[in-house]
Amino acid sequence: MDKKGDQNLREFTRIPINVKVVVKTEESSFNATKTVDLSMKGVSLVADHLLPVDTKCAVSILLGNGDLGITIDVKGTVRRSVESGMAIEFTEIDLDSYEYLQNLLMHNSRTVHDIVEEEIHSHVGLKRRV
Repeated sequence: MDKKGDQNLREFTRIPINVKVVVKTEESSFNATKTVDLSMKGVSLVADHLLPVDTKCAVSILLGNGDLGITIDVKGTVRRSVESGMAIEFTEIDLDSYEYLQNLLMHNSRTVHDIVEEEIHSHVGLKRRV
């Protein structure tokens, strides 16, 4: 089986990375306790506060320290919410955040760099190229 087949036909490689994540809805804001993995399409995380499936939210991925760090801001929708955590699918991302996320994934992936790059180039932003 090829490397892409090993990914269970996922559109993007997921990387196990623990970064600070803040999730905001109209009613609440909270920090993730831990991130499980991250991809160009979403984030899986553990949090004390779980949101119901289909909840719209804003996600900020904080890299570095305080004001000196980089923030990746995306909008998303909760796709899975279970006792062990939740998965948020990214639905909107600005160009700067897209580029930061792309670089973060390419530099931290255990997958061959060319595969991650191919996944990114087969999409227009978050959508598969037609």
